[in-house]
Amino acid sequence: MHTKTFPIIIACLITLILGGLYIGGSGGILQVTENAFRDVLLLKSEEERLPDDRIKMIVIDDESLQTLGSFPWPRSLYADVADELMSAGAKAVAIDLLLLEPSADAQDDQRLSEVMKRWPSIYVPVQAVFPLLQKDKHSLEIERLDRPASTIGADKNQLGHVNVMQDQDGIIRRLTLGLPDEEGNMIPALSVRLANALLEKREQIIWDADKKVWIQGNRIIPTNDRYQVRIDYYSTAYDSIKGALRGYDRQSFSDVLLGHIDPNYYKDTIVLLGPYSQTLGDRHLTPVSRSIPLFGLEIHANMIQSLLEHDYYQEINPMVGLIMIFIITLLASISAAYFKGFKTYISFGLIILLYMSIGYMCFYLTDTYIPFLYGLLGILAGFVVVTAKKSSDERALRKHVTHLFGRYVSPDVVTALLASKDPIKPGGVRMDITVMFIDIRSFTPLAEQLSPEETLSILNRYLHMCTETVFRHQGTLDKFLGDGVMAIFGAPQRLESHVEFAADAALELTRLAEKWTADMEAEYGRGIQFGIGLECGEAVVGNIGSESLRMDYTAIGDTVNVAARLEGKALPGRIVIGPKAAARLESAYELHSIGRVELKGKSEPMELSELLGKR
Repeated sequence: MHTKTFPIIIACLITLILGGLYIGGSGGILQVTENAFRDVLLLKSEEERLPDDRIKMIVIDDESLQTLGSFPWPRSLYADVADELMSAGAKAVAIDLLLLEPSADAQDDQRLSEVMKRWPSIYVPVQAVFPLLQKDKHSLEIERLDRPASTIGADKNQLGHVNVMQDQDGIIRRLTLGLPDEEGNMIPALSVRLANALLEKREQIIWDADKKVWIQGNRIIPTNDRYQVRIDYYSTAYDSIKGALRGYDRQSFSDVLLGHIDPNYYKDTIVLLGPYSQTLGDRHLTPVSRSIPLFGLEIHANMIQSLLEHDYYQEINPMVGLIMIFIITLLASISAAYFKGFKTYISFGLIILLYMSIGYMCFYLTDTYIPFLYGLLGILAGFVVVTAKKSSDERALRKHVTHLFGRYVSPDVVTALLASKDPIKPGGVRMDITVMFIDIRSFTPLAEQLSPEETLSILNRYLHMCTETVFRHQGTLDKFLGDGVMAIFGAPQRLESHVEFAADAALELTRLAEKWTADMEAEYGRGIQFGIGLECGEAVVGNIGSESLRMDYTAIGDTVNVAARLEGKALPGRIVIGPKAAARLESAYELHSIGRVELKGKSEPMELSELLGKR
């Protein structure tokens, strides 16, 4: 697969998988983790938590239970407190208690009924009971509605549902603005009823039955298919030891009932009256209180303030979210493909930071959630897959280059080739190189007096000497030519001073040959010497052959032909160089001009020189 298209293909495949999970609403651990990311955005410092002081709570707490005795209490007590609050100028009172059965004392219900008729802004709860399993995740099927006892005389406009819907992890993040009754009419949430008591009429939250949307003023509230809206939280959890660090104003029911609190304190406020004791239950986990649950009364207060301040959050359009996942995954894939080493991990971290910053800005500027988890999974998957592919390709290239060049160049050159960005493939490139041919002089007469084993041993020693010397001077062993050797300098690894490297290698070979000649004469009575030809210039260098079967790295061109002819002109123990090599070496090496000599294949004689040594 082509390196340039691989990141794009991987980004498409990853987006296809993640997009299916994202748009399909996979739920499970993915949704739980996604919610956890979003919860972080709701965290506030204590200074940022500003509960609305128009929202008051009168709580049935441990102090009230101690003062007034065991629960439940006569309903006339709630009626008396509600009547007193409304008379003092409260905007609305919600009695957050399920009053499902008629009271044992009929006068109890009669008293509450009278107060509710007198004050239409006193509200009582309705609770929906749902089947264990919902048939459709986009709607809510209701099994029954538990309404207040008819004996308290609550009008339908004084009812508000109190159902709070937990997410899969048991945390409450959404307010269901309304639930349909048996006739399909919408019952607003108790929080909606109380919020409307503080809102001007033109800003009140209403259900548009024709358009099937909830409207606040001239704005459509962004709900899901179940008419749920994500809310903000302004208070912390209540701890019986430390108390609430920052919460809504709350007073004990017993203090209000017994007149310890001036009723005028509640003028122009809305009041939530309900349980606030661990013995009475009704506690729930929220994004801001994972260790200490919030009481239901406090959750309703936060819901009311979210509605008052329009602090409800929406999901980004799914198609826009999908595009974001693709772009960030593609970015991670491309960075993994084109960066190397430490830069790869820096780019990985920067891409994560970029995506998180985009999510942060979307949330705080537009109250919109982006798919945090799915985007991060895309970044991680793109990075891992492309990095794994790149590592696999590099291992294959290393194996290929080592196999191809390990016979020709030193290990250091192989390492340099592996670090190069130039691909190794059939074909060639024009390069400025130096070509050297080496041949043994008088080897045939010597071989005639030796056994085949001795001949092979001498030949191997000679070839080993040539190979080691060429490698030591950064050269490349091109090929063995019987008892001759062809080497090139300046390819495949580019060398600026390749002529000097070749000259040094040639001089070292002549010195080694002199020592070897002495050994040979002592052992066999006959010595051998080398003839060396050397020229530099432009040649086509590369791999010739089949990529799948066999390739050989070599050089072709006039420079190669000239160097081969020069080797033929070299006397034993001499180094003959061409005019181009002489021009580059004359300032640092001692040369002896041979004169103009005709070479086979050349139309004009060439000026040749002998390389004697360094200056």
